[in-house]
Amino acid sequence: MRLFNLVFAGILFLTGCSSFSGPEPAGLSPAQVETLRLSGGDYSLSGRILFKHPEGKHSGEMQLQISRGSELKLSIFTPLVGSLIYELRASSKKFLILNYQQNNFVLTENKREVRQTWLGMDLTLTELRWLILGKLPEKTPDWQRKILPTGDLQLIQGVSEIRIRYNISGQIVSMRKSLDGLLEYRAAIPLYQKYYNLPFPRKISIEDYSGNNKWLMVFSEIQTPGKALKPLDFNTPPEMQPLLSDQ
Repeated sequence: MRLFNLVFAGILFLTGCSSFSGPEPAGLSPAQVETLRLSGGDYSLSGRILFKHPEGKHSGEMQLQISRGSELKLSIFTPLVGSLIYELRASSKKFLILNYQQNNFVLTENKREVRQTWLGMDLTLTELRWLILGKLPEKTPDWQRKILPTGDLQLIQGVSEIRIRYNISGQIVSMRKSLDGLLEYRAAIPLYQKYYNLPFPRKISIEDYSGNNKWLMVFSEIQTPGKALKPLDFNTPPEMQPLLSDQ
């Protein structure tokens, strides 16, 4: 299994370093998609993922949905066979993990301590959305903005500080989050691809301060559904057992 994960990570790395331009899906004009990206819309993405967290690691095919209602659903499937092995669902209030391999679940409130316990880092829905789209909305009223002498954008909210570096085209290339002055995680977007003739991240890596927990995602398809995504179901399968944290 360790060898497989190393090989899989290598495939992700090589894929992420190659150039890629996705097909041009029909339905929305580039102007409409740009409006969605800036104001908040529904997105459905697919690709591959290596996801390492405090309870283990999962790798395989990925389906990811993120809605304008601040809900996220990440589904991981085994390569080739396509069996669902892991799912993360999150809203502004709820946090649900379904581990189909271990037949257990976690259902709790979505807050900083929970994210640090189960993801290994305080990565919020808002921050993940910024990374997936490679761009911030025009306004972030919950954050104080400041342009630093380096040209980086600094965001402050309570004890949280985020520093974002952009490329010459205005897309995010790196993002660092600190809590009380201590690094929480670092993220990088080394490559972009075009959908709807607009740049979207091709590869995203997110790693906690220790390097023990990480997301490595390579996207192969991006869609903007014509209809709003359905609200997430946070009911747990009756055959699954609750998983308690050791922390």
